[in-house]
Amino acid sequence: MSKIDDNTPTWLLPARAEFARLRPEAGQDAALLARLTDQQRLLRDRRRCAEMVKTAEAHEPRWLRRLAWGGGALGATAAVLLSAMLLLDPPDIQAARVTPAGSGFIPLVPEGELRQALAAGRGAAVWLQPTELPRERLALLGLPFDAARADETVHAELMLDPGGQLLAVRILN
Repeated sequence: MSKIDDNTPTWLLPARAEFARLRPEAGQDAALLARLTDQQRLLRDRRRCAEMVKTAEAHEPRWLRRLAWGGGALGATAAVLLSAMLLLDPPDIQAARVTPAGSGFIPLVPEGELRQALAAGRGAAVWLQPTELPRERLALLGLPFDAARADETVHAELMLDPGGQLLAVRILN
């Protein structure tokens, strides 16, 4: 160290002398400096390695991203096709669709016969007959009914062909 400062307060002089006496040797200084240098080098290497990993992660998984987008597109296509197939009418339900959509008529005859009656010209048009049915008849049509109210009537419309054959029924209340 350099020579002692004359500006040092007197109360610090004993501490200064003690520090000067405990001053480490040159070998200890070199070992400490070597350890600190190794720690700094290790820290720098770790940072560099972390940056390389980040860079590798940013550039490496392009194929993975492409695969993910491709898989997503394939899944979306499958979902659209499945939805389209579900919207198609199953063959056994088409008999109920012979009557115009939203008409509320429940077919009571085979599909071909109902189509023929509805497609007939003006001279052989179907008739609509308002009527009242007992509620117990709802069960025969496959509709739910309340047994406690079985004695009451239900307003309905019957679809008849010109020969008087019952084609379909629509429940009004």
